[in-house]
Amino acid sequence: MARFFQIVGLAVVGLLASAPAVAQGTCVQDLSRAHELRVLDEIQITELMERFDVVAAPQRLHHMLASLVAASPQLRQGPAVHLLAYEDADLNAYAADHGMVILTSAMWSAKENLSDDELAAVMAHELAHIEGHDSLAEACTNLQRLGQPTLRFEDARDRMALEMFNPRSTLARQAQQQLHAQEHAADVRAIELLRAVGRNPQAMVSVLAKIHGTTPSALNLLMGTTHPELRTRLAQAQAAVDAVKKARPISPQSETPRPHPRPTAR
Repeated sequence: MARFFQIVGLAVVGLLASAPAVAQGTCVQDLSRAHELRVLDEIQITELMERFDVVAAPQRLHHMLASLVAASPQLRQGPAVHLLAYEDADLNAYAADHGMVILTSAMWSAKENLSDDELAAVMAHELAHIEGHDSLAEACTNLQRLGQPTLRFEDARDRMALEMFNPRSTLARQAQQQLHAQEHAADVRAIELLRAVGRNPQAMVSVLAKIHGTTPSALNLLMGTTHPELRTRLAQAQAAVDAVKKARPISPQSETPRPHPRPTAR
């Protein structure tokens, strides 16, 4: 599953040579490979829901999700995107390529007090991962890194997990770079979706600061830290917001105050 915080996940320019890129593209277009990944994702989702209590997300979140999906020509073509939630005090969100956005109940809790624009930003980020088929792109790229395009995704995950323990592993470093690039691309696309539905794109920056400024960056069990360093990520997101505002200015009263970046917890 692609992740806002964690769990395994846009083809990343520059990470692949031309020939492997062609093979990776073939893998991404292979329906049997997409089905293979879906099975693995559904196993993860089932295990997650067995550990936690499934809860009903507020109806307004379903409406938010529907409006964001409607703003994406790609997502409107299907498959249908569903919202699932479970009880947990930790802020977290996930996405699966086949059309599943998963939130923890902390997202709409009074304690966390996230605004509706910030909640929309979280879901827009997850939808961006679904648009890009990021989990499938990551899985297919790992097959090419390993030089075994016919390997099962599950076996490739195990192989890449071993690479993680080697601090000098080029494969692990490249995989981590891809994950970071996917996160930045999802932030930028989320900002575009927020603007498209009339929400304040600045919410993408503020929610990143609130969430990642108080907790460690997510750990992917295979690749280590899945998210870019917070200060860099906030700067990149803010640049994307400024570009959107410059193209279509918004009224001052609808501004969300810019957060002061806090050090990333280690």
